[in-house]
Amino acid sequence: MPRCRSALPCSPSSTYCACPGSRSQNRARAMLALIAVAFVVLLVVGVPIGLILISLSVIYVLLDPAIMDLAFAQRVIAGTQSFPLLAVPLFILTGELMNISGITRRVMTFAALVTQRMSGGLAQTNILLSTLLAGMSGSANGDAAMQAKILVPEMSKRGYPLAYSTALTATSALIAPMIPPGIGLILFGFVTDTSIGRLFAGAILPGLLLAAVLMIYTYFVTKKNRWDPPNHEPRETPLGKAFLGALPAIMLPILIIVGIRFGIFTPSEAAAVAVLYTGVFIAVYREASWKQIWTALRSTVVTTAAILLVLAASAAFSWILTFERVPQMVGGAMLASTENPLLMLALVGAIIFIAGLFIEGTALILILGPMFLPVVTSLGIDPVHYGVVFVLMAHLGGITPPVGTVMFTACTITRVSIIDFAKAVWPYIIAYLVVAALLIMIPQISTFLAYL
Repeated sequence: MPRCRSALPCSPSSTYCACPGSRSQNRARAMLALIAVAFVVLLVVGVPIGLILISLSVIYVLLDPAIMDLAFAQRVIAGTQSFPLLAVPLFILTGELMNISGITRRVMTFAALVTQRMSGGLAQTNILLSTLLAGMSGSANGDAAMQAKILVPEMSKRGYPLAYSTALTATSALIAPMIPPGIGLILFGFVTDTSIGRLFAGAILPGLLLAAVLMIYTYFVTKKNRWDPPNHEPRETPLGKAFLGALPAIMLPILIIVGIRFGIFTPSEAAAVAVLYTGVFIAVYREASWKQIWTALRSTVVTTAAILLVLAASAAFSWILTFERVPQMVGGAMLASTENPLLMLALVGAIIFIAGLFIEGTALILILGPMFLPVVTSLGIDPVHYGVVFVLMAHLGGITPPVGTVMFTACTITRVSIIDFAKAVWPYIIAYLVVAALLIMIPQISTFLAYL
């Protein structure tokens, strides 16, 4: 019996290769079960998700003679070789430079003035600040780290429980990936071949809706507990002047969306424009030192390297899953459960929510995003609608124990225990799920601006 050394589709009658369907189903299932067990064990031990995926992929290749080593290596490299991916490091750099340019401080001043006369003013500032700064970074972890250092100590001085402040900060940080230029939207568009420009436009209303729901819940909970009552004293700075100071941050996502939708530049070119745009304000305000700029560049390299590692590992792992026809098996099982578009999207959301308890959002987008796409599109679900719901649910795992990355970021800085955080965050998780349900039931929230 000749040994198969090709992973390419071919005829089962070929003497030098084999299709997935011609291989032993029992052996394939056994190997997949072994990989699943190893995945769970490594995850529990605390191995980073990127290293888990690449390690299991390598082991699978070594154990399965049907996969060419060279083809696997090419797949790993190909997973990071795409022009649109240039937008990722450039948008990350934009956020880093914005934070040192002085714009962040001006945005914070504006947000504090807007919410001064609301119940729970500083908590509302926390949410509004995340919304206004979302267009600068698109990173939930970066937003949570910044506000945990700056706002949480001030909230504690005003009588907010530390666990509540930390939970609110972590949850409000999830607005960042939903406002252009969200990194999750870029990655989803890349792996599913969905228009990144349409995803950017489609995510704006859901991001604002999430902010509004969080602010409404915060109003009632702070009023009930009498935390930080409204301050009706005259504003220290005129609101109009503060708005002009925050305008550069507010205009950035608008600039990106308009430029992409009108064909002025591509998403990657938009990222380069965003860096230049930020550089202008660094030169004008003269608040950033060369040391801070160097630190921002180093941070960008570290963050980008982590994302690319997960991207390369996910590409290899997804290729192996495709070789074993896992997407077809999953799709068939899902279609057998329901053919109702809304129920299907709700089922996808539930799967992502459960998987997000253990797997980081970027990996979910890269692995499950393209896996579920044929299923939802076969039922007539718009790819942009699916993408917005998927990215929203994928990032929810950032604040859910036991492995939420945003949760760990905020808790490490504020020194709040995971148990106390979990007790404080669950109402906000429910509010987040309410937004997800609205997006599923009303597709127009996600598609209106995307196809305007």
